[in-house]
Amino acid sequence: MSGSLAVALVAALTTSAAANDDDDDKLHFEHRFEHALRDHGECQPRVFFKHHRLSPRNFFVPRTRFIDGPGGSMTVSVTREHEVLAFLETENEKTKSVSEPHPFTTGEIVRELRRLGIPHLEERHMVFTGHEYTQEISKGMYGNMWYRVLGYRIGWSAWRVLNNCRHVAIGRGIANVPARVEGWRYWETKHPTFKGRVISKK
Repeated sequence: MSGSLAVALVAALTTSAAANDDDDDKLHFEHRFEHALRDHGECQPRVFFKHHRLSPRNFFVPRTRFIDGPGGSMTVSVTREHEVLAFLETENEKTKSVSEPHPFTTGEIVRELRRLGIPHLEERHMVFTGHEYTQEISKGMYGNMWYRVLGYRIGWSAWRVLNNCRHVAIGRGIANVPARVEGWRYWETKHPTFKGRVISKK
């Protein structure tokens, strides 16, 4: 270890020892430690994550799709429990790697995305019975209801910092993650339809 690097590291250690032992001080020390290494062409190996495009998505609950009308009103409720699980998609067939595969579990990805500023994500969300809802239907129209858990479709990537400070992608994909919000979606159509197709003229 060179003399100037030793001085920088000792200074960082001295500062850390004099500070309170909490998360902020630990993070401050780690940043100073890493900057000291980087100034001398070295970095502390680690893995970090990024999130990219983010779009809303619905996790529709099976057997909660109802159609009523024309006109009148409709009342619906959840009659059975259902668990919604987060799941991962891969953008490419092969995951990029430095020297060995680096698999990430769904739970790891969800935790990292929370740390990146999306705290209301859940690896699993349990829908319980109840949540009754009544809606007036416009005259001559058909009312449609479908219960859903709201969430996101999030692009993510994982990166490894090497000793020489290079950043190398070691994994990427798309996470479909429920949030802590659920409720009924209501819309109206001129005819009873399912998946965009008319299923009855009356």
